[in-house]
Amino acid sequence: MSTIKEIAKSAGVSPTTVANVIHGNFGRVSQATRERVERVIAEEKYAPNMGAKILAQSSSRIIGVIMFMEPRWEESVLEDPFSSAILGAMERDIRDNGYFVMLHTTSDEDEVLRLSKAWKLAGLILVWVPGDVCRVIYDTIETPVVFIDSYFSDRDHVYYNVGLQDERGGYLITRYLLSMGHRNMLFLANTSLFTGGDDARFKGCQRAFLENNLVLSDACYHALDREKKVREKFYLSCTDSSNPCTALVFSSDYYAAEAVSTFQDHGIDVPSQISVTGFDDNLFSRLVRPRLTTVHQNASEKGRIAVSMLMRLINKKSVSPPDVRLDVHVVVRDSVKKLEHNGS
Repeated sequence: MSTIKEIAKSAGVSPTTVANVIHGNFGRVSQATRERVERVIAEEKYAPNMGAKILAQSSSRIIGVIMFMEPRWEESVLEDPFSSAILGAMERDIRDNGYFVMLHTTSDEDEVLRLSKAWKLAGLILVWVPGDVCRVIYDTIETPVVFIDSYFSDRDHVYYNVGLQDERGGYLITRYLLSMGHRNMLFLANTSLFTGGDDARFKGCQRAFLENNLVLSDACYHALDREKKVREKFYLSCTDSSNPCTALVFSSDYYAAEAVSTFQDHGIDVPSQISVTGFDDNLFSRLVRPRLTTVHQNASEKGRIAVSMLMRLINKKSVSPPDVRLDVHVVVRDSVKKLEHNGS
């Protein structure tokens, strides 16, 4: 591959001029010279060193995407269709805006701050960050930041966030289950670490119960374990003859589909023996049998809106409203049985 000196010789300019063209310092180069250098670069198939470009420019044109989560021990984050949909939409829009993506997964607050400072990021998108961490990030870094699915613990700052009407989602799916005769149900949260969305969805479940003069106690909230074997053991315990539970309300399609598969492996029929609902309406909800009744959300739209917000912040344009919460609705499929008598 040609060097900058060789390109300079072919174009009849100095190496400094070639470096200015590569690094986008066009104010120091005439249009004709720029075009001549770019033509030689294309002919030589020259690939500039990204590290050198980052050092030479005030912006790296890199957008950091950090998913704040504990990865499951058995799978990577990209194996979950929900995460893939968000990331796919963001990568496409970031690329279309002339930027690059740096992806990282962590649940370490200090690591988020280290990454944000170590890289000359043009912008940062943080997914599922808990409220207390949001404030530390806001007070520590100057990089434009947009959050996805975050809940905030203070009102002192303006946070740019794309989320979901989580409470409404929990309310709608529970109202449907109640209409199908279910009174004894468990809510299965995605994690015990970062509970903003899960908590909001469970509050929606409780609101639906109250509207029917019923009570869904806090004891019906269960956070799932990271280890698959532990989760599977819990799913099976929900069908024990001593357990009056008739429906499992999952906070994600991923775990709902996992539970349905576990039941099938042990000869337990869904929904005749136990009903199951999900949340997301992703690929798993449509491929598993029986197909999942679930709460629909548009994960790709979240990613697109987050990138649009971030680009406006990078270009110092106003963003309104700063906190967008997308709507949800119930998708009825095959995983819920209608009970003839309340809870029996």
